[in-house]
Amino acid sequence: MLIEVREFCHRVESDLAGLIDELQSLTGRYGQQERQAWERSLPKLSVILARPQLASLHLHLGESAGMAVEYRLPASSCWCDAVLLGRGPEKPAVVIIEMKDWDTTGDRPGPRESLIEHRGALVLHPSDQVRGYSDYCRMFHSVVLDEGADVGGCVYFPQMAHLEPYRRAPHAMLALHYPLFSNAAADVEGGLVPFITSRLTTPDLGFAERFERGTYKQDRNLIDQVSTTIRGSKSPAFVLLDEQRRGFEECMRAIDRLLASSDPTEKLAVIIEGPPGSGKSVIAAQLWAALAVDPRIDGPLVVTTTSGCQRSNWKTLFESIANPVAQGIVVGANAYNPGLLPKWVNNERAAGATLTVASWQSNLIHFAKSGNRNRAPDNSFAVSIVDEAHALIDPTAPNAEGVPPSGWSMHAGPQAWHIIRASRVSIFLMDGEQSYRDNETTTRDRIVKYAKDLGIAQVEVISLAHQQFRCGGSTEYVNWMEGVLQLGPPNPPKNLTWRKSESRPKGPFLFEVVDSPQDLDDALRGHINEGRSARIVANYARPWKTQKAEQPHAVAPQGMDFHIPLPGTTPVRYWSRIWNYAPDSNYAYFIQRPEGTAMHEDQLCEVGCPYVVRGFDFDYLGLLWLSDLVRRGDSWQHQLPHIHETAWKKTIAAAKTKSKKPPKPDAIEKLDHRLKRGYRILLSRAVRGVYVWAEDDETRSYLRSCLRS
Repeated sequence: MLIEVREFCHRVESDLAGLIDELQSLTGRYGQQERQAWERSLPKLSVILARPQLASLHLHLGESAGMAVEYRLPASSCWCDAVLLGRGPEKPAVVIIEMKDWDTTGDRPGPRESLIEHRGALVLHPSDQVRGYSDYCRMFHSVVLDEGADVGGCVYFPQMAHLEPYRRAPHAMLALHYPLFSNAAADVEGGLVPFITSRLTTPDLGFAERFERGTYKQDRNLIDQVSTTIRGSKSPAFVLLDEQRRGFEECMRAIDRLLASSDPTEKLAVIIEGPPGSGKSVIAAQLWAALAVDPRIDGPLVVTTTSGCQRSNWKTLFESIANPVAQGIVVGANAYNPGLLPKWVNNERAAGATLTVASWQSNLIHFAKSGNRNRAPDNSFAVSIVDEAHALIDPTAPNAEGVPPSGWSMHAGPQAWHIIRASRVSIFLMDGEQSYRDNETTTRDRIVKYAKDLGIAQVEVISLAHQQFRCGGSTEYVNWMEGVLQLGPPNPPKNLTWRKSESRPKGPFLFEVVDSPQDLDDALRGHINEGRSARIVANYARPWKTQKAEQPHAVAPQGMDFHIPLPGTTPVRYWSRIWNYAPDSNYAYFIQRPEGTAMHEDQLCEVGCPYVVRGFDFDYLGLLWLSDLVRRGDSWQHQLPHIHETAWKKTIAAAKTKSKKPPKPDAIEKLDHRLKRGYRILLSRAVRGVYVWAEDDETRSYLRSCLRS
């Protein structure tokens, strides 16, 4: 929302409720907590902007410059609270203000520059948040890059705040460059106001409007740096082997043919299919690195992600190998929406337009004719490499009605269609059997259809079907595991030559069924002591009770998500854990274990779900096979009271008995298949071995019977 400062101050004074309604519609953040934060912070920000020290600037800003409230960074899911725009002493300038309505009582410095201890939990330091926004603008905002604009930022606490811990070591240099201010008079008059006026001296309406219309662009120096690092890395995360090399070369061959074409409008779509552990993510990274330095490629090259967990981990990976701002190379699939946001849909409906999900193509035509800016124009990305493409949202797929959108505007149509539309080269890496949530409705056939709709006559399909880099490199184990789950042949293969055991110590993969969670825990710790990585995982068969706890690790054992009695103990002892802690939806805490987190101290202190670990691997895994899927006789059966997957609302509802009418067999089959897919994901994450504890006795006995050759 680009709004003149004078208008902003007037709206706050005369129509604060209406302004907040507009902000909620624009951002999709309808929570009462968000609303209350705006109610407290916006009036205080308005008072600051209207102060005498800023009078000359803001008097003119009312006519010829502007301010963006809740500005969304191009091709990003991040919203800046406030962005002031104008000219500095020498060139156009941007000042980002992050507002924190926090009670800082008792807060302490964190273990690292970027982490602060707030209310007993480690969270991102607000100045580091501003640094991230500023760096992103410098490296990926088209107008800032083209015009060499100056970008700075600060943090403003609208209430009285004790900020000394935020400014003290190890945060001193961070706070110096991205300062923090409370609403104390000395902080405002002697700090915040001079900070703004030293950077914004005169208004510049033209720059403000161009900034607001800015698109995603890449700093070529940064891109070259990241590419060089990836191509020179010896890390297994970036080294291509065997079938991976073939898949990489086949994809590059298809791109070579496209770039040799005399038609600059010709497009290419490639699908790379492979089971878990076939190395799809390694191919994605190497394709990006190779194309980033190809002089024939003109335009942004991005890794496109399909979930918050996947996005945070890809960003952490790029950040770990290059400049921290390199994470801006990663964009979410929602970034391809041309602009059909909830606010626009609601406004058009109020004006009499008929907009439905089924009419998505007409919706796009209507959007274009109404003169709105396209946030993701056709071919605005040179190359989009989509990892985990099976998780893309397609609201037009059969039986997709009523599925929660996860931030995607369903009225815009299929995500895959928009990715192809907005990219000259689209590369989709996928495994259809890893579609997990209700809204993950994109298949290979539908990608092929959308590519043909957009003028691509032949879609390249590359298979990695017989490649395996996890699970001891054993496709035999994967076949056995799928047989156990009845996802493949009706019975698991009896040949267990893949299994490492006392009689076969050189077997490629270890698989053990244990008697209790503590046995599982003890076995994994033995491998950790040898320098191996390990995680504990489970299907979503326990409610996430600690999701909103500020300090989930401090919760009493009986209040944790997992509180399991250990058999044979008198008095009864319990094994207790929480689900994966993800502050600010940062699932990298569980996967990457950054310094200063509980997972860094103990990689078995949390339990990960399929959504979190999908796409990643560890040396050893401990699986809690809970009572959502149990073995009864010769088949698997679900148990509804033990299913707590919130992304399956439609699937679960269809499988429930209603008004004494039993659910349809296909609804039961669909739910059972989803559960099996979840266990397939979990059982294919380990490189060296898996330990399984089954909560249900019959299920545990069946798993042991499958290990008898």
